[in-house]
Amino acid sequence: MGILSGLRLYTAMARTTLQSRAIYRANFGLSLVFNSIMVTAELIVTLLLVHRVHGILGWNTAQVMLLFGMATTSGGTYRTFLSELSYFDKYLVNGEFDAVLTRPVPAWLAVAGRSVDPDQIGLVIEGMAIVAVSGTILGIFRLDAWLVIGELLAAVVSGTLIWMAMVTALAALGFWTTRVDTLQPMVLYGPQTAATFPLSVYPTDIRMLFYSIFPVAFGTYLPAMVILRKGPGAVMVLVSLFAAAAALALALRFWRFAVRHYTSTGT
Repeated sequence: MGILSGLRLYTAMARTTLQSRAIYRANFGLSLVFNSIMVTAELIVTLLLVHRVHGILGWNTAQVMLLFGMATTSGGTYRTFLSELSYFDKYLVNGEFDAVLTRPVPAWLAVAGRSVDPDQIGLVIEGMAIVAVSGTILGIFRLDAWLVIGELLAAVVSGTLIWMAMVTALAALGFWTTRVDTLQPMVLYGPQTAATFPLSVYPTDIRMLFYSIFPVAFGTYLPAMVILRKGPGAVMVLVSLFAAAAALALALRFWRFAVRHYTSTGT
């Protein structure tokens, strides 16, 4: 199946899911409020920490706020459109994946398109608001505004692809471990928290992990360095996009390998 065919199929499946969720408007509104409160609380804690130490290795409070907003936006985007893979345990434990394999569509698309979560849109909105406020404080929109907006959009795409790659790889591991929820704090939550801070604050060994096994550097840190004109040239935005796309391609290849070695539960 080609990329365009896959996108059309996913869009059709996602539209069906959204239509079924649209009737729960009160739940959607409460989720927006809850996510807003949660993200605001995390942001306040982060900024208080940075303010207390008077900046982190050349990154002031507003710059860390921009980094936080970028990470929140990309994280919210992936959770909105790929949340089902985060709960892949149930497919393996309950034998639901056997039914997925009987459908005339790729298994990854069948799982990913099964549950689009509009409740996570609040994270995207909150992240974009944080980026807008911090960007205004930093004055990055005063000159070459459209260039900066393009760089921000590219950063969100890179970050989203990175999270998609990581959650796909984690789900694929489940074919051997069965349970993936115990690995999520290390594989997803830990790197997501780390991505809200400049990666230069971490020891070299840990920093290398964020450029390789958990490549969150290409989703937030390196694009933010470009946007803030802290060193890397604009080409680093393209490098980040390429690295993110490569990470997703590798994760999907690992997923297909895992599916081929899947042993049915027999249920």
